[in-house]
Amino acid sequence: MTVAAARMGALAMAAALLLYGGLSVPAPPALRGVEGAIGLLILLSIGWKWPLAVASGHALRTPPGAGWMKSGRGWMPVAVAAFAWLLWVPLLRGAALGWDVVDILRDVVPLLYLFLPVLLVPALRAAGRNAVRALAGGIGIAGLLLALRWWRQADWGFGAIGQRAMADGGAYLLNAPAVLFAAVVLPATALSLIGIGGRFRSWLAAIPCAVGGALCLAALAGAVHRTALGLALLSLALIALWWARRQAWLALPLLIGLGLAAAVGGDALVGAWQQAAEKTRLTGINARWEEAAAVIEHAVASPWALLFGDGWGARIANPAVGGWRVSYTHTLASYSLLKTGLCGMVALAAYLGALVRPWCRLLAADPPLALTVVPPLAMALCLHTSFKYLDTGIILSMMLLAAECRKGLSDP
Repeated sequence: MTVAAARMGALAMAAALLLYGGLSVPAPPALRGVEGAIGLLILLSIGWKWPLAVASGHALRTPPGAGWMKSGRGWMPVAVAAFAWLLWVPLLRGAALGWDVVDILRDVVPLLYLFLPVLLVPALRAAGRNAVRALAGGIGIAGLLLALRWWRQADWGFGAIGQRAMADGGAYLLNAPAVLFAAVVLPATALSLIGIGGRFRSWLAAIPCAVGGALCLAALAGAVHRTALGLALLSLALIALWWARRQAWLALPLLIGLGLAAAVGGDALVGAWQQAAEKTRLTGINARWEEAAAVIEHAVASPWALLFGDGWGARIANPAVGGWRVSYTHTLASYSLLKTGLCGMVALAAYLGALVRPWCRLLAADPPLALTVVPPLAMALCLHTSFKYLDTGIILSMMLLAAECRKGLSDP
């Protein structure tokens, strides 16, 4: 793909993210006009030929000279093979068991999101760092928009932070990985703008970034999203230490910022910590172990279910939601075992394992960005249903594109 086409694709994807953050929800109950527009923009970004080649497995026949292994692209053949298995085997299994078509589609679409890097990275690769900036900016703004929409639902009740747990709302806007990404990337961007120094405009631009990040962090604290908030703060602490080591003079403004935060919102911070501790005492890990035990008990009852799962569209009586028969579980591991069996789990583990090496390269080239993607991906892939959301696949795609760039985003 030409550079111009790749840049247009990156802009289309950024526009899709703005629609997602401003008008859509992480898990839409039905296909509306805005979701259709997002889908068309994604299709505009990736085209139609390559997705057909990936779905059919023809992409694996790409000749060696095409560069599978160049610039750290060795993850691609693993991802294509894993996607082909996870698309067709559970799909045929679900169809054979007679699951509802709507339930099957509700599983297949999240699979496409999770494997979006297979489709999106080749389409945007030619744009290089421009594509990375477009995706990172799009995800960050989408996360901020989702947080602002949540604050509007909460009647802008900033004074409730640390006093009472505010409701997530029916759309669960704060569960989107984009919100957690924005909670880290916006303050990190503010710090980088200050760190490059010497330009008044950079210092001025850091202010809205810091305010936007504070709004996202405050939203997570207000709704008592314990793990997400903890991961965000840990990531920001590591990024701050990296910058302080690189630019020693930054230690002073960092200490001043922490002092101001403690002075202005000290009571809210203490209250939020106490609320998180109380929620942990009352709910633990939200019945994740009971849910996993139910899935394992179901899987071992049949060798076919154990090896190949019950296919896309399968439902289970889930103890995490009061025993209701639902088509989801709250972690990717139990979800994968239920739907795809041990064979599918191996394919999924191979795909995710192949992404570790690119992340390590990104950590060496651009530590702040590498640390920024950890909280949303850790939540999505280990602890939460957000592995089914669009922004998880886009964050993975952005990470892989950034890993192929030789410089960090803050470098000239």
